[in-house]
Amino acid sequence: MTTALRRLVVNPLILKDALARVRTWRAPAVIALYLGLLGVFAWEAFSTQLVGPQRPFGFAEVGSNVFTALALVQLALVCLVAPGVAAGAISGERERQTLDVLLVSCVPSFSIVWGKLVASVAFVLLLILSALPLFATVFLFGGVDGGQFVETQVLTVTTALAVAAVSLFLSALFRRTLAATVVAYGLTFAVTAASWYVGMMLLSSGHIRASQALLFANPIQAMLTVLHGPAAFGPRFGGAIAVVSGPGQAFAVMPAPAAAAGPAFQLWQMTVGIELALVVLGVAGTVLLLRERRVLGRRPD
Repeated sequence: MTTALRRLVVNPLILKDALARVRTWRAPAVIALYLGLLGVFAWEAFSTQLVGPQRPFGFAEVGSNVFTALALVQLALVCLVAPGVAAGAISGERERQTLDVLLVSCVPSFSIVWGKLVASVAFVLLLILSALPLFATVFLFGGVDGGQFVETQVLTVTTALAVAAVSLFLSALFRRTLAATVVAYGLTFAVTAASWYVGMMLLSSGHIRASQALLFANPIQAMLTVLHGPAAFGPRFGGAIAVVSGPGQAFAVMPAPAAAAGPAFQLWQMTVGIELALVVLGVAGTVLLLRERRVLGRRPD
């Protein structure tokens, strides 16, 4: 095992922070609340279609609609949890007066940042894994294939990574956990729900180009295209973007510039690539901030 790989795998901060997080009563409480909310939405989706006044649904359509509800609710819950567990990772060390102890140790700045990121994302992954049995029940009804399930989970995990990496950067940038958490939640809301809503409003009013810019890398829009017919992009982002407003309903098709010949990429794949780039930028920015503090010495808080 090379030295670089050993630093990624063998990191004492990962074990310390992960154990500290799951040893408290908050971890099982968050898991119970997370599964409870998913269960409530799943039950509501089932009951609405099976006993509601609408026309009767086939089992495959019921499974597809319930899976859509679960995937979107899980994405929303992950976006709510990730900033909370990552925004205080470094600012919390500063408030406890333990950050300088880490900085004067022999642990490299990258290892500190990597350990904090992995420990934060590990808890989110625990939430996602705990919900897999609930998703498995949907397959009993049909309407969902394995590839669709894998794509939704990959998109959810990369969204959690991107949100956690940006929140970790804000945790190093701000001196107080409260400020870092507020800004992290504000940015997360702006680039997910707010941008999707504004993009759909622009699309409905005929501003196609502006809506394309807002919806292009939006995880909600990417999730909808996975659930209801993915849209293909060429190497120059050509092709058409299928905008979906509801289960099985194509709201509109947004034209894009013609693409040159070459491999096509689905919207969720482009979104995953951009989110991974955000992870790299967030980690790099956090490392630079810690190295600057190491060079300049302790600053009064």
